[in-house]
Amino acid sequence: MVLPLLALLGAGLVADGSLRLEARGGTTVAGQDPSAGSFSADLRSALLGPDGALRLNVAPTAVYSQGSQVFVRGGIEGELRLGQTSLLRVRQRGGYGAVDLSPVSGALPAPSADAAPRLPPGSGFALLQESSTAAEFESALSQRLRISGSAAWSVSGGADAAARAAMPLSRGPQARTALEWAATRLDLLRAQLAALETRYSNGRSAAVASLTGEWRSTLSRSAEFSLSGGPAVGRISDEGQPVRTLPYAVGAADLRAAVGRDMQTSFGVSVEPLGDPLTGELVERASAHVSAGWEPTGRPSVTLRLSGSLALTDGNGGADSAERGDRFLQAELSARVPVSRRTALFLGARGATLSRPLPGQPARQWVAFVGYSVELPQLR
Repeated sequence: MVLPLLALLGAGLVADGSLRLEARGGTTVAGQDPSAGSFSADLRSALLGPDGALRLNVAPTAVYSQGSQVFVRGGIEGELRLGQTSLLRVRQRGGYGAVDLSPVSGALPAPSADAAPRLPPGSGFALLQESSTAAEFESALSQRLRISGSAAWSVSGGADAAARAAMPLSRGPQARTALEWAATRLDLLRAQLAALETRYSNGRSAAVASLTGEWRSTLSRSAEFSLSGGPAVGRISDEGQPVRTLPYAVGAADLRAAVGRDMQTSFGVSVEPLGDPLTGELVERASAHVSAGWEPTGRPSVTLRLSGSLALTDGNGGADSAERGDRFLQAELSARVPVSRRTALFLGARGATLSRPLPGQPARQWVAFVGYSVELPQLR
């Protein structure tokens, strides 16, 4: 162990990153004003050696809307090779600050498929914290057979009492083990056993265990396909209610393909039981995503992204509980115009709609946005 660490300390330092400025504006609906200005950065550095690596990442975000709001996310990851066939990775990530929960902010995916954040009208921010401690192990048992596993402890949600009224604080362990077999040069078969438990500050808890099989295939030089599925079992606990144990299904299909030299496409569907970060309920959800991008090298590009989800089961039955059939949809159309080799202008529009908004929350929102991005040069 000592010699790889000494070799890593003598390795070269690599650093790079990106910056993004954005201004967006839309119509105020139900007291929610989506207009804002934002700055985000993603700064990365790494010490790379023959037997390991140490990576650092800092990603601050600042938003000006209803005052200044700042959120900072960062992490550190250590990677160590154990002999010729095994790898150990340890990771610590964390974040703290005010997060823009608007579904048209572009900063975060929608936190729930069936309800907007439970925030007072005119406020789209919540003070949140997040932390994840994880260890991963990979080992090649032969040229075709590989085993991997991970264990993690995660915390996320409201950082104070007011924020926890909108997003309860959740914490709990996660574990996964997988066996992969390269059946052919183009096909990979994978079996995975996974389990997690999440306890919420509102007294609810959810646990899920699943067993899935997956097939990944390279269909051609420009197309990749994956298909997975299997059974799952969930345990739901709520204060004052009997513990329930229910069967679920887990599955996903994804296709990525290039059409010609400049068009990139992606299609995917999935179904799985998810703990809702806004309520702590365990709900079976189906989701889908579609993206298409015309991206000629060194020329203006256009990208379309669509994503949505559908609640397949009911929640616990409270006033803000999920109901079967609840729908959520997000869409973004954007254009990118290169200014130089490392800078670009971008503009476009985002929209979101949900079928059953909470009182005081809009069912539909949209914004138009314009911005500027910079890719920082790699430093050695």
